[in-house]
Amino acid sequence: MAQGDADTSVYDQKVRKDSRRARAQRGSVLIEYGLYLLVALIAVVGLYAYFNSNSVGEQTNQLGQDLTSLAGKVKSSYSGQYANVTNGNLDTGGFFKGLVSMSDNAGVVTTAPGGGQLTVTSGTLNVAGDSVQYKVTNLPDSSCQPILSAIQRGAAKITINATVIKSPTVTFNPANMTCTGDANTLTFLMS
Repeated sequence: MAQGDADTSVYDQKVRKDSRRARAQRGSVLIEYGLYLLVALIAVVGLYAYFNSNSVGEQTNQLGQDLTSLAGKVKSSYSGQYANVTNGNLDTGGFFKGLVSMSDNAGVVTTAPGGGQLTVTSGTLNVAGDSVQYKVTNLPDSSCQPILSAIQRGAAKITINATVIKSPTVTFNPANMTCTGDANTLTFLMS
């Protein structure tokens, strides 16, 4: 083998060795980028979960305030004449306007959180029409306690999932607030 051939052979081996090293480095760079993307994805998912939980808490507080506000408006406007209270009449009268946690579509009222329905009708404590009944469906478990606490002072009767929490004969007891399944039905009467 001539000197030139030996130099070429050594050179070819060096080039191949450098080429393999470059390919190996390229692979490790891709792995590093993959790890960076994975860390970023975990951070984004964590932020989403954090803001989503705060959003439900804010929606719950807002729904409690809006239910209390709506009940006050209905009580002062109807002044004990509750026989004609319906979602349709309240929609026509503009009672749902400005209530952030409620979306009113011609009397069909959707609530946040949970996406349930609010139905307002004439109620019965002692005789028909002596109160207003508010029924909220699909209430998440995390919203039950704050909502019940917000309305319990003004409500004459409260039922959650067919369990009476407060009535003229049952004293309000927070221990009785049992919400399960993230699809609870809250019914309360205001007189």
